[in-house]
Amino acid sequence: MKKQVLLVLLLMLLLTGCRRYSGFLPYAREIEDMELIRTLGVDTAGDAGVAITASGGTSQEETEVVAGEAGTISAAVLELQGEGSSYLYFGHVTQLLLGEGLAKRGVMPSLDYVLRDVEMRLETALYVVRNGTAGQAIEAAAADGSATDRLEALADDAGLTANSMPRTVKDVLAELDRQGASFLPAVLADGGLTAAGYGILKDGVLVGWAEGDAALGVNLIFGKVDADVVEVQAPDGTAAALRVVGAAASVRPIWQGDTLAGLKVHCKVDANLAEGSAMPDQATLDALEVELTQVEAERMARALELSRALDADYLGLRQSAAFAVPWHKEVLLGSYSMKDLKLEATAEAIIQRSYHADG
Repeated sequence: MKKQVLLVLLLMLLLTGCRRYSGFLPYAREIEDMELIRTLGVDTAGDAGVAITASGGTSQEETEVVAGEAGTISAAVLELQGEGSSYLYFGHVTQLLLGEGLAKRGVMPSLDYVLRDVEMRLETALYVVRNGTAGQAIEAAAADGSATDRLEALADDAGLTANSMPRTVKDVLAELDRQGASFLPAVLADGGLTAAGYGILKDGVLVGWAEGDAALGVNLIFGKVDADVVEVQAPDGTAAALRVVGAAASVRPIWQGDTLAGLKVHCKVDANLAEGSAMPDQATLDALEVELTQVEAERMARALELSRALDADYLGLRQSAAFAVPWHKEVLLGSYSMKDLKLEATAEAIIQRSYHADG
């Protein structure tokens, strides 16, 4: 009974707002006195420190950019509170940019900050800035809009460009823990934050880039293709534009007896004839499908070659193969080097229909 009375008295003291007990409750702030940070950038500062750049706002309002340095992200964020005109609230951060130098030093401290901080969220979109710093990218975008708007547009158009896709802190953390490697979309430090393929992580460190055909191959393997256009030549020598509207890949092990010899990625590609003459005859259609098959298989092969060359299963191939044949899971997830495995890519293309009025 005494314990219940004491508990009631304590709650009454807290609700009175007495200054002496105010430390028990969070400090209340008016929304108009807060600046909602939407994009956070992290770069290196000196040998071991970090420099952070934060921005809020959208293209419809003035974008405020603040920056600070410290030995850790937490300390740098605290330092930022004295830079802006309002209290900076990081609970609305939707994008985290890592500079190339920071990523080469290691991404885990930055990801761990998101994991532990009470305001940050694991669903935060993650990017690496190629040939530049996160600070440069955020400042460049703020000159004519905001980094937030640019990155949101990039994520929305991922299926159309077919060489980029949004990835979250949660995605990358899970893959680094599960397979020791991962990838994240790359952007340039220009005003438009132009997509630049993917950065490849191994053991939490940036070790390479997937660009051009390799980046397109990554999207094929993950089925992130909604409207990619592939130009091929028809048998009569005319040009044809094929719009890839879907892709689905599967991974299977290659065995030599009881020994794992490699992994085979097979992708089924759906496309439409977007430009050219009316729907061709079956022979021409078959020839166009062969052309598309070769293009898409080569793109995936480029992505697989990076996995072998870097000895990094950044695409999660062994995990995918283990899902397909779970009775071989122990072997597939064993201590095989990607360099020792044969990685094959095959494709199967189907042209479904023509956009021509006569097709």
